Amino acid sequence: HVVLPGYYCPRDQGLLDYNTSDGRFLFFLPWLGHTLVGTTDAPSAAETRPTAPEDEVQWLLNECSRYLSPDVRVSRKDVLSAWRGWRPLARDPHAAPGAPASRDHVISRDPATNVVFAAGGKWTTWREMSEELI
Repeated sequence: HVVLPGYYCPRDQGLLDYNTSDGRFLFFLPWLGHTLVGTTDAPSAAETRPTAPEDEVQWLLNECSRYLSPDVRVSRKDVLSAWRGWRPLARDPHAAPGAPASRDHVISRDPATNVVFAAGGKWTTWREMSEELI
């Protein structure tokens, strides 16, 4: 994901494109007075201190340029912040044997201890997880 200055996106409108150059989706959203541009999963090896790969940053900039006026040139110097992360896959220990790991969140209770746990999810679903947990 990258954060750009807020003038790249209207305050009350965002965009989700399912038809990018490589088939991933792209979101382009107003966020806390800035513009948040991001995409979805790309396989990569785990790292202790992950940084946004420069080729991914450039891909995001190139893709979002498709939606801007030709007079507006987004460049690397406009990037205020860039990061990447990994989506955790969660396996519910109380699910049926052989059930696949979930790309969504899992909320479960250990019947022996009555401890409730939440795992998985995405950056964008924290509120949904919290509401479901409560």
